Amino acid sequence: ILALWGCAMQAGASNVATMIVGRIVAGLAIGVLSMTVPLYNTEIAPPKIRGFLVGLNQQMIGVGFIVANWVGYGSQFIKSDASWRLPLGLQMLPAGLLLIGIQFLPYSPRWLLEVGRDEEAREVVLKLHGNDKVSADKEYAQMYVSIKAEVKSGRLSDLWSTRAMRYRTLVAIGVQVFCQFTGINVINYYGPQMYESLGVQGGKALLVQGIYGAIGPVANLFFIIFVLDRVGRKKPLMFGASTLVATFSILCAILATNPLGSPDSNATAQR
Repeated sequence: ILALWGCAMQAGASNVATMIVGRIVAGLAIGVLSMTVPLYNTEIAPPKIRGFLVGLNQQMIGVGFIVANWVGYGSQFIKSDASWRLPLGLQMLPAGLLLIGIQFLPYSPRWLLEVGRDEEAREVVLKLHGNDKVSADKEYAQMYVSIKAEVKSGRLSDLWSTRAMRYRTLVAIGVQVFCQFTGINVINYYGPQMYESLGVQGGKALLVQGIYGAIGPVANLFFIIFVLDRVGRKKPLMFGASTLVATFSILCAILATNPLGSPDSNATAQR
């Protein structure tokens, strides 16, 4: 509902203030969904495909970027204010589909156990297992013991109560924080301006952004299908981090030796 409201405000904005408020409202919705959807996927997914389903969430985000980039590229050819109202208005389509689809989803069995609705949790687990009672009962028993133990000691301070818990907490927070520190969202949002500053002019900047936006989801799809549940989590994190270090080092070297705007800058290197 927040997403629909925010997107509608953006698409129908008649001044900057309305646009900003619409962005804030839609941003709140994205913040809630960014936290809730991966958690929900984790809590309802069978262990064997949990990595795939959680990775699929990121895959769909990538697909969203592909669609957004190419809609933006195509909209530049519209010779009216619809060139920016149309892309903003189209955001309401997936938000509306999500609002409808949510009505058919079961509650998380883990959440149901946390709030004491044990029988409902058992029914949801059985439904998720396709009425395979043996598998459902096994997972429910494991889930029950785990959740009830967590409920008894579910204070926020427990995250920092022991050295082991502090380590686990800092690792979990650190991975997410440093993923954002890579600047991925800066490139996603301001890519066209960055490409223009490097000499890619006109509609070509949006074209380059569209091509860039398609590469990541393709690589991610390969990763979640063929790699994630086979090699674990640590090795892919190490590979991704080392690759980022290498590519950013090369980028920094190029920009340091060929500064933008300098009279003797190497145009080829900048491009």
